[in-house]
Amino acid sequence: MPDVSHAYLNAENNMKKKIALLLSKIFIAYYKIRYNNRIFFGKNIIINHRFKIKGHGKLYIDDNSNLWAHEEPNYFNFYKKTASIKIGKNTRLNGITCHCETSIEIGDDCLIGSAIIMDTDFHTFEDPNHILYGNEKSKPISIGAKTWICGQAVILKGCQIGNSSVIGFRAVVTKNFPDNVVIAGNPARIVKQN
Repeated sequence: MPDVSHAYLNAENNMKKKIALLLSKIFIAYYKIRYNNRIFFGKNIIINHRFKIKGHGKLYIDDNSNLWAHEEPNYFNFYKKTASIKIGKNTRLNGITCHCETSIEIGDDCLIGSAIIMDTDFHTFEDPNHILYGNEKSKPISIGAKTWICGQAVILKGCQIGNSSVIGFRAVVTKNFPDNVVIAGNPARIVKQN
């Protein structure tokens, strides 16, 4: 006997996705007008009204990405016209906040909750006697493919995260990490690796 409930759920999910794609086309048309040449959408993007851009950098969203936010909006803040944020294919964002002065790249097939990603600490120190003298104000961030970043995690300037890694809840990432690791804590450290 066939599993009727499974077939019903599949049909319901397909209908929800079609409705979300239809609504997304309306939102995308609105965002293209509102944000002019600052945002570039790939194909089959799912997005809703919880989406904000500030500043004049460029946002690139690749094919099949899902930015349908539930509680917290997806925020993209740019601090220079040359700043860029690139979101890979099939990536799911829900409540992310990005602060970008240089470059943030998020790989394909990522899952990111209400995390904060910032490639700038907003200030530098000109006084040669200050402990942070010579500290660069901004450094690019790169997040590898198939990475999962849990809620309230923070990724700071200059970090490069390898493919297929997991960043735990409220982790504070201040340095580079390789592929296939679980990162947690403040400051973040490797707690498990494959």
